[in-house]
Amino acid sequence: MKEGGIVRRLFDVSVSILMAAVLLMSQSWAVTAAYADYSVNGSTDSTNLNSEDSNAIDDGSGPEGQESNASPVVNESQDTQQGSSEDVSEVVADDSAVRNQLTVKNVSVSAHVQNIGWMDPVGSGKVAGTTGRGLNLEALKISLEVDGAASQEQIAAAISVEAHVSNVGWQPAVGNGGTAGTTGQPRAVEALRVRLSGELSARYTVWYRVHSAEFGWLGWACDGADAGSAGYGRAVQAVQVAVLPKGDPAPGDTTSPFKNRSDDPASISVRSHTSNIGWMSPVRSGSVAGTTGRGLPMEALEAQLGWYGHSGSIELRGHVSNVGWQQWSKGHCGTTGKSQRLEAVQIRLTGEAADKYDIWYCAHVSGIGWLDWACNGAAAGSAGKGRAIEAVKVVLVEKGGAAPGSSAKVFIGDPDAVTVSGSAVSGESLGSSSGQKATIGGKGAKLLNSIALSVAGQTDNGSISYSVMDGYSGWGVSSSDGGAAKAVSGAPIKAIKMSLIGQLAANYDIWYRVCDSGNGWTGWASNGQACGVSGGSSGLCGIDVALVNKGQSSPGSSANAFIETPGIGLVSQAHVASAGWLAPVGNGETAGQTGKSRSLQALYVATQGIDASVEVSAHVANIGWQPYVSGASYAGTVGKGLAIQAVKLRLTGNDASKYDIYYRIHAADYGWLGWAKNEAAAGTVGLSKQAEAIQIKLVAKGSSDAPVQDHDALIKLPGLSAKANCSGLGWQAPVGNGSVAGTVGQNRAMEAMQLSLSDSSMSGGISYSAHVSNIGWQSAVSDGATSGTVGQGQQIQAVKINLTGDVSNYFDVWYRVHVSNYGWLGWTKNGSSAGTTKLGIPVQALQVKIVPKGASAPGSTSDSYFETYRYMGYQTPGSYPKVSCNSVQLPSYCTGYFTYVTPSRIPYNASRQDCINAFIQRAREYIGTRYIEPWSSWPGDAVDCSGLVLQCLYATGMDMGWYNPYNHRWLPEQTYNSMNWYRSNTFMPVSTSAMQRGDVVYYQGHIGIYIGNGRIIDSWPGIGVTERSVNAPGRVIGAARPFA
Repeated sequence: MKEGGIVRRLFDVSVSILMAAVLLMSQSWAVTAAYADYSVNGSTDSTNLNSEDSNAIDDGSGPEGQESNASPVVNESQDTQQGSSEDVSEVVADDSAVRNQLTVKNVSVSAHVQNIGWMDPVGSGKVAGTTGRGLNLEALKISLEVDGAASQEQIAAAISVEAHVSNVGWQPAVGNGGTAGTTGQPRAVEALRVRLSGELSARYTVWYRVHSAEFGWLGWACDGADAGSAGYGRAVQAVQVAVLPKGDPAPGDTTSPFKNRSDDPASISVRSHTSNIGWMSPVRSGSVAGTTGRGLPMEALEAQLGWYGHSGSIELRGHVSNVGWQQWSKGHCGTTGKSQRLEAVQIRLTGEAADKYDIWYCAHVSGIGWLDWACNGAAAGSAGKGRAIEAVKVVLVEKGGAAPGSSAKVFIGDPDAVTVSGSAVSGESLGSSSGQKATIGGKGAKLLNSIALSVAGQTDNGSISYSVMDGYSGWGVSSSDGGAAKAVSGAPIKAIKMSLIGQLAANYDIWYRVCDSGNGWTGWASNGQACGVSGGSSGLCGIDVALVNKGQSSPGSSANAFIETPGIGLVSQAHVASAGWLAPVGNGETAGQTGKSRSLQALYVATQGIDASVEVSAHVANIGWQPYVSGASYAGTVGKGLAIQAVKLRLTGNDASKYDIYYRIHAADYGWLGWAKNEAAAGTVGLSKQAEAIQIKLVAKGSSDAPVQDHDALIKLPGLSAKANCSGLGWQAPVGNGSVAGTVGQNRAMEAMQLSLSDSSMSGGISYSAHVSNIGWQSAVSDGATSGTVGQGQQIQAVKINLTGDVSNYFDVWYRVHVSNYGWLGWTKNGSSAGTTKLGIPVQALQVKIVPKGASAPGSTSDSYFETYRYMGYQTPGSYPKVSCNSVQLPSYCTGYFTYVTPSRIPYNASRQDCINAFIQRAREYIGTRYIEPWSSWPGDAVDCSGLVLQCLYATGMDMGWYNPYNHRWLPEQTYNSMNWYRSNTFMPVSTSAMQRGDVVYYQGHIGIYIGNGRIIDSWPGIGVTERSVNAPGRVIGAARPFA
């Protein structure tokens, strides 16, 4: 063979060998990849994760925080095969299929541990976290390394992890390598859920288990199942995670991977409050709570139910010495700090607990020992024997389970008894009565507004239920076991119903009868039947109740137990000042009181026998008209001291069109007013007059029984319009009641006036006349006509004003004028002259005020009219008390010894200095006069401090009005006028550092007259009237200037 041929042949052989080596290597790679894929999840070699002895699953005994090899190395096959080109194609195809399939190459778990932070990651089956060190796992990351993923999204979704975190609960799932749990928040992971993506989960199972505080290693969970605990507050401390091929055995024991506290059975805790010891330590189910053999009474008992995740509680009821049976209470019965022994108990479960368990209990009783076991609310112990419970045992038994012992003798006590109590319409208690038959009230007793019943000394589980009916709201909701069943506020009970419940109902009938204020004792009713009277204006004033053994005869006749009053009627009930709610009255009768000056404050009204109700609106002092109310709501107010002044009533309902409702008010100072009907107002408005009583009458349309409407039903303050025509200005805008018509301070005379009434509830008007310069008195005109002259330059100098018609029967008209040089004159009324005549002094302004008949004047009535010149010199400013050359005249009610008034000693043109001199001179004339409180008499008799000042002011003609010698002596509120004047700034206040001669000086409860140079004249107890230092009476608290 040629050398070139040999070379070519060698080359061909070399290429073939190389190709075979490539093919062999390709097969080796495919096998290695397959083995690598399998080895992550365990294989049949010595590193199989499924093997219980395998070192591939870490039991936590190795060093913490070390990363382990998640994929133990699998040796390549040593068999090298040589194949044809077809073999090469087949291997390449197989390799392509493997590479397109999503496979797990590696598992890595990182733990974030309390006080450590992130630890090094560990591999499949290794322990991430710590054990034996009490450190909480706070977060973890589980990462899968996969082949064959088409995108990063597919890698990220390969595995999801959910963590249940303390005080947070289950968090949203995180993906591949994400952090499950929290860091930086000291919160522990308590449970996990781990699952693979859909594609991976078809080929692999992800297994995981946790090491939990106090529980240790729990069983293995897989594919999203819960691992850990809930409800115990126990932290995960370590985890293990392994990914195995689908169908392979679990890495270990799968028993109890998750502990849920709600699966635990219920438990109870009981403790006793024992005499001379106090609260003792709690004991568990079946243990003795309290003491035996020491003679120490139990005083209170507590029992608590523990059942996580379930509803229910323990309720107890105790029979206490000197008290009897208490109400049911959650978790507690008896008393503490009162030395009262607990004699019997009842215990029961509620909610889910009552459905799942029976609660059994027995009592150790003084002088007797242990009694037998009671169950589910039955009484255990004794009652009426003076014996105390000393200890108890309490046991929970699943429903239907056997009793802990005998239940033959659980309670020793007297026969069951019923207790009834009640309160009157006025609110006062009517006492209580107990026994197998109990009675409160009777004929002539006060009307009942509420009742309460209970069954005492009972050995049977059960209760008593009862309800009452009143005439305004009908039957009320039921009450039970000592709760009050009430009629609406202030209303009497009309009828009652009573029923027993539970074992009581099986053993007894409850019989009852009532005493009605209008019908006496009714027949007996029982077991929920109505007993009483329907209709009329009567109410219940007594009740008899009896416990009768089941099926035995009634205590008496059952005839007429419930009486229905026939016919059509109306009932009303009044709440009156100082008396409260009065008894209801019938159609047309008086609700309220007359002749006692007591205000009507609230009112119920109801119809009977027709399909219509009465709605009432009341006009109340300080409030005005209230919205309409009916039925169980009263009109007016209770407890606020506010009088009803007027009312409006109307009928509503199907029969309203067939009837009229009439009503009238008895008003203070006026008596009975006329009848109103069907929503018209009756009473008074704007007069501050209290209604004291009302009569209401329901009448069929067209009936001759309708009241005669011949008087005014509503007395309402009429509106007033006053207009003045002033020189240089003409007609001014009208003003209302009590306002000023005309001008003040402009020196303009009034030349004409017009007065009129508006919005009056009765007939009548206003009449007036003017005294005009160069004309004299004009004839009276009325109701808006002009009095005086217009355009003639003539001045009004005086006026007279009168009310006419029915208006004059209920109202007075007061008026005063402001005249040139003098200012405002005094008030006068009802046709008297106001102003001046014969002096040529023009009126500049007019004030008119309409008030209820007999009401006080709006102000001083001094010098309302004169025909000779009065004081024209100095005058005090503003509204401060005025000086006058006329002596002060006391009101007519001032009679007897304490009516002395120092005569005015200043001329009509006196100056300010004249007033001050007269003031101080009169004070000097009192020096040496004795001190008697509260006198204000003449020099040489007696005065107190403010009485002295009052007489010295009188020397300037200063009328102090209400402050006078008579009132000072007899009205308690005027004993200390010094403080009254100080607090109300009766005189113009000035600084104590700027006092002048003629000022007054205030001390605490004292007053003096400052005469200058640091000296005062005052009247002092034990000294009388003297001149002394301004500091002698004590600390100066203020000063004022009567002559400013």
